Amino acid sequence: MLGTTSYLPLSKNKINMKTILITGASNGIGKETALLFADKGWNVAATMRSRESLSIFGDNKNISTYLLDVKYRDSVKSCIDQVIEDYRRIDMIVNNAGIYTTNPLEIIPDEVIEDIIETNIKGVLYTTKIVLKHFRENRSGTIVNISSVAGRATFPFQSVYHASKWAVEGFSESLYYELEPMGIRVKVVEPGVVKTNLYESLSNLNFEEYPKEYQESFVKGYDSQLKTLKNGYSPKLDAKTVYKAVNSKSSKLRYPTDTTTKMAVFLTWLLPLSTFRRIIKRMNRL
Repeated sequence: MLGTTSYLPLSKNKINMKTILITGASNGIGKETALLFADKGWNVAATMRSRESLSIFGDNKNISTYLLDVKYRDSVKSCIDQVIEDYRRIDMIVNNAGIYTTNPLEIIPDEVIEDIIETNIKGVLYTTKIVLKHFRENRSGTIVNISSVAGRATFPFQSVYHASKWAVEGFSESLYYELEPMGIRVKVVEPGVVKTNLYESLSNLNFEEYPKEYQESFVKGYDSQLKTLKNGYSPKLDAKTVYKAVNSKSSKLRYPTDTTTKMAVFLTWLLPLSTFRRIIKRMNRL
């Protein structure tokens, strides 16, 4: 059952190395972050909800895999407790597990909305809350929340995904103030159009079932949107941004990754809202 946590045995505990726990590490940003930190000499606790993915890192001596679904609080707690038992401590967590969708709100199934809220919002809150006692007792620790350009600028037909990422942004900023006096750092990494399997399901949409109003608006810009998503940049860039954020001596909170994200954030600051909205409408053929 998905809520159950399962672990692979460790060959030995490398207690002199720093330890990072990553959620959603079976592919994309999470996988590349696990590989990068392992290469940099960290102990990596790579977590994922698919039992079939537990062997994806092969015999990488610095990576151990754990079965974890962030939607289940008991699973999160059991996993974190096990990682602390295995490595004696956790120095950093990366809240990366996430679900993406783009569709008119009226079309999105209720179960998809619930899954996004449970994973993208509650999962981040559960994982962070449960690890905080450990960080507080050690007077140190770093929390990296993977947000998105969708947490800084809005686009049509992504309302549910935007809701989840704006929640992550607000949560992270509030927590930044809350935890800084205890020596616990909070960082937000903001990817743009990264090439991950989050977008694979979008090619299977059946537009014939859509009301005609959405066929005239959503479908019109869909092909160009899908092409943009398919031509996204490598998640290795995001992994490098996570590593940069963790090693920075700066008190900086937000780390946009690619040029597109940086430009979008800059334009939302520079332009009047009405002008920015006209640009978004033109981009989406509305």
